[in-house]
Amino acid sequence: MARRRLVDSAIILTALFVSTANAQEGSPPKLRMDVSLYPYQRAVDNDVDFTTTINASLPGRFSYFGYVNVRGVVTDGNAVFARSEQNLRYAVSDSLPIDLNFQGVLVRGDGNDFYQLGLGWRVHDTTVWRDFFKRINLVYRITFQVKRFEFDDSDAWQIEHFFRMNLTKRLYLSGFVDQTFKLDTLGALPSTPIVTEIQLGVRLFDKLYAISEYRRNDFRIGNEENLAAGLEYKFRW
Repeated sequence: MARRRLVDSAIILTALFVSTANAQEGSPPKLRMDVSLYPYQRAVDNDVDFTTTINASLPGRFSYFGYVNVRGVVTDGNAVFARSEQNLRYAVSDSLPIDLNFQGVLVRGDGNDFYQLGLGWRVHDTTVWRDFFKRINLVYRITFQVKRFEFDDSDAWQIEHFFRMNLTKRLYLSGFVDQTFKLDTLGALPSTPIVTEIQLGVRLFDKLYAISEYRRNDFRIGNEENLAAGLEYKFRW
């Protein structure tokens, strides 16, 4: 709990710093927040059914991405924190599509939190491919989380893939794949466990979307796959 309070405090201080810096510059950050509710769970009833995701462009080449996953909101009316991820990114150059990334991951249960340092590559923003990715309306980012800090000083590291493709003006496909390497699983998990979510969304009206989501989580032994569906509202500032 002490570590979680420490991370929460760091996030709050970072937000205050960003707000102060931004006020001095006279322009608020570009902020996007998606709120998703999943009443339908096909295979795993106690899966995540409420998610809040935030993206923000910050001053000085910084950007922020984070989410909070909650379960039990729809299934039994008893909301329980499941997982949260907080990312602070720094673009190393105005011309190179490379980011330094600090990530904090908070997971329900004692001793499950960890922190990572990584290097991100905005593939879609690479000069030689930029026009191609723009023509097909595809955003693709890959992040190498090369150093992990946790209780057991694990040598584990990750590769994270993120993509979003606008199929039409109303329809999009997006998702992520997280691959974990050198994790001591004691034979209970695959040698390279993955967590992935692939989401298909269609705009109903204004900023309200109907969404369906395929999920695979190799850490959820016996209930690895699930299909969820619901609604998402996208706030933009």
